[in-house]
Amino acid sequence: MSKEMGSYLDIERLASLVRKKRGSRGLRETSAEIGNVSPSTLSRVESGKMPDMETFLALCNWLEVPPAELFRSSEDDQLDTPEAIAIQLRADKNLDPAIANALASLVKAAYRDLSQNNGELKQDP
Repeated sequence: MSKEMGSYLDIERLASLVRKKRGSRGLRETSAEIGNVSPSTLSRVESGKMPDMETFLALCNWLEVPPAELFRSSEDDQLDTPEAIAIQLRADKNLDPAIANALASLVKAAYRDLSQNNGELKQDP
């Protein structure tokens, strides 16, 4: 059951970080702040499209995130449920980013409590 080792860019995480940092500011204003990234490219990244290397590095610099932090190994293929829900909430254009983050935190806290309770129940005969 050996998996081929490898890594890939977590484009959903990148998109989420960019949307969160941009907040309610316009694409043009944000792309001017980043530099060398057009508003249309920024929009494509926010919607989950793969950026080219130059854009990726410019975004990492702007986000103040080391590029390596946005890569996942193929071993990490399964996204845990609360993180998957958080990504979906943050990607929802109908939700204010602050509300999406609050909901994501609530889901993670509830999931953590549920996991802890299940762990205790499993130990009891």
